[in-house]
Amino acid sequence: MKFLKLLSGSLFFKNNSILILLLLCFASRISSTIYYFEDIDSLRFALAAYNFDVLNSRPHFPGYPIFCFLSQLILIITDNIALTFSLIGSISTFIIIYYCDKIWQFYFQKQSLFFIAILFFNPFMWLMSNRYMPDLFALSLLVLGIYHLIKILKKPKKNNNIILGIIISILCGVRISYIPFFIPIIFFVTTNSIFFIISFIITTLIWLTPFIYITGIYEMIELFKNDSYGHFYEWGGTIISSDGSIIHRFLQIFNFIFTDIFSFWSNNRHWSTIINSFLIIIAIIFSLKFSHTKFKKVNLKLLSSCFLVYFIWVLMFQNIQYKPRHLLPFIPLCCFIISMGINSIQKKMRYAILFSISLLTIHAFITINIVYQHKHMSAISQIHNYLQQQKNNTIVVSDNLKLFYWKSHFNNKNIKYYSIDRFNQLLKENKISDGTIVYSTMLINPNNYRKTNSYNFYHNPYVNRLWSSLTLNKYEKY
Repeated sequence: MKFLKLLSGSLFFKNNSILILLLLCFASRISSTIYYFEDIDSLRFALAAYNFDVLNSRPHFPGYPIFCFLSQLILIITDNIALTFSLIGSISTFIIIYYCDKIWQFYFQKQSLFFIAILFFNPFMWLMSNRYMPDLFALSLLVLGIYHLIKILKKPKKNNNIILGIIISILCGVRISYIPFFIPIIFFVTTNSIFFIISFIITTLIWLTPFIYITGIYEMIELFKNDSYGHFYEWGGTIISSDGSIIHRFLQIFNFIFTDIFSFWSNNRHWSTIINSFLIIIAIIFSLKFSHTKFKKVNLKLLSSCFLVYFIWVLMFQNIQYKPRHLLPFIPLCCFIISMGINSIQKKMRYAILFSISLLTIHAFITINIVYQHKHMSAISQIHNYLQQQKNNTIVVSDNLKLFYWKSHFNNKNIKYYSIDRFNQLLKENKISDGTIVYSTMLINPNNYRKTNSYNFYHNPYVNRLWSSLTLNKYEKY
């Protein structure tokens, strides 16, 4: 019975609990720091930490000014771009776990070591804590906002409304795409407190004013129009700009939740994911049977509407094909549900201890393996390193996104980068010098050139969905 009490948290978070959790977050995330730019978005945020310039996609619109300011500030202290983002990830992980635990205690009046552990070892959260991205920091603000909402629902106070207004305003400057989650909350709070509105407006003016000053108001307006149109209608991966039906997108979301966020089994995955899937499904089944009496203290309709609105937003207007990170807000909810199942199992199953230990062990095993793989370079980063070793005159032909990645950092002077249209134009004008080697990520058929080799670069798609497999074709003149 002592172990069960430990698992429920009654013996764990008593003495120095906050310090222990903080040290674990920092030690784990810093030790798993990655020292490469794994994709185009990570590169943009890294460049923004050195030189913030949203007009030149450092980072892309809407600029994420508060996050970029934070990364610049920490970079001054660390003088190490990789460590900078891992420190932000460590802090974010701590905030998420700490306030999720406080939310749990609101319902169950005791802490849950299992809930804390499954959040700590969540594979996707751990990966995001090391990425050069604002998403996990934004999730920490979202959890913090939910916590203060619950406090408002429990006992309305002026201070809680003020704090919630500040949190949502800061979230706008960190990752504005999370704001749809709070739309029901905003409607609820604004009808009940003027303090929320005032604190939100003042905080927004504090960070938005210098952002507009740096960027320029007319430039901001033009950037807003162009990027908004592009996102929704051209390249943003929305229901409008991408192929596939809404049913297909719906199924994709659930596939990502299970495979990416909770490491369920799928084709060609490790056998351990089968066990993990089985154990989590059992926990979910038990959670569905759990008594609803625990939740009478709070307006569940309001919280449910937040997740529903955000789900619709992701389903319709986010790129879910390659970017499951948009589903991060569902991680605390899913971990909460699984932990409820464990709570129920402890009361009804004879071998509850063995079940809980097995689930956490296998989950941690999978996560640590994925995190270890994350330390190895992504496919596009591998290509970049390969190209930097070229000593002959070299031309690289690809799409604009990949070209931006390759030519934006540590560039080899022997390499020139061209789009396919520009390359074909140079061929017609006979402006490509003899002895030039051509590399391309697409099959091309230039006159007087033949393909001499193909190089395949790969990383685990469950580490990063974007460009998990890339082929670089080599062409030389006859």
